Amino acid sequence: MKALVYYDAEDIRYEEVEKPKIGAGEALIEVKAAGLCSTDVWKAIYRRSKPGSVLGHEVSGVVAEVGSGVKSLEVGDRVAVYHRAECGLCYYCKHGQEPLCRQYRRQSIFPGAFSEYIRVLPEIVENSIIKLPKEITHEMATMIEPTGCSVRAVLKCGIKPGDRVLVIGDGPLGLLNAQVSKASGASTVILSGHHDYRLEIAKKVGVDYTLNSSRESPSLEETVKDLTDGLGADVVIVAVASTEAVREALRLVREGGKICLFGDFRDVPQPNLSLDLKRILRDDVQLIGSWGCSTENYRVAFNMVKSGLVKVKEMITHRYPMEKFKEALQTFFSKECMKIILNP
Repeated sequence: MKALVYYDAEDIRYEEVEKPKIGAGEALIEVKAAGLCSTDVWKAIYRRSKPGSVLGHEVSGVVAEVGSGVKSLEVGDRVAVYHRAECGLCYYCKHGQEPLCRQYRRQSIFPGAFSEYIRVLPEIVENSIIKLPKEITHEMATMIEPTGCSVRAVLKCGIKPGDRVLVIGDGPLGLLNAQVSKASGASTVILSGHHDYRLEIAKKVGVDYTLNSSRESPSLEETVKDLTDGLGADVVIVAVASTEAVREALRLVREGGKICLFGDFRDVPQPNLSLDLKRILRDDVQLIGSWGCSTENYRVAFNMVKSGLVKVKEMITHRYPMEKFKEALQTFFSKECMKIILNP
């Protein structure tokens, strides 16, 4: 079979690799669609992946083979596959912190979603595969995982009916957080970004207010104050890996409000990061980190996508065969896109 194999940031090849063999309790999935996530891009660009590895984790496909003992799947089933599963027994799982579970942190699809076939381990087969109804396409199914991550963030923030939410970041994760916030009862959702193309898509999926914050007027601060009776947002979700966005969130959250760090800051230089700690302390502001999602969050996300509470079809703007990965990257960095799908 073929797969996108990472050797270096400038050397990613679509080439022949050995087709996975499965064992008892496992499944072989023929990949039909894989989402290009910023996490995969940064792993490659910042050389966080081992040479010879295959990236990709947002995936859907068709069951091609099942190992002995597998009762929940049949050959031909259309499925969405979440690439992780918590153990349910450790300290972290018992305290609702599943993404910190040691089993969860092990990748459990091989070699990676950017390939023609993936081998799925027993814990994933048992807990993290969802059969797809006809109304959910394979492309739509790749969006369940990032939606699940947004579900967890919104739950951690305790967003409730009547809350006024600001999302900073107009990429796919920004739009998903905005939609999940709205679905959770937020009365007003504001989304800020720098790209008119993306902000137009945000309007199409139901975001109440969008603002290009690179323009001077009206300013984001003026807009937020006007829409929150001068108080500031109840919750600010920072869905972009920008230290300036974090400082901006501190200026725009209300007293007693919450800020959620959702962007992937692992590769962001932070030599001069300074936060107004007095503001956090004296104004009783909560700073929350959110990463990943549990299998339950994934199921909730599936139902949101299925019901149309979260609109993902409108977010898919570009499609590329895997052999044109370089072109997909060029489109990704142009920002004149929303979600990019790769097909074998």
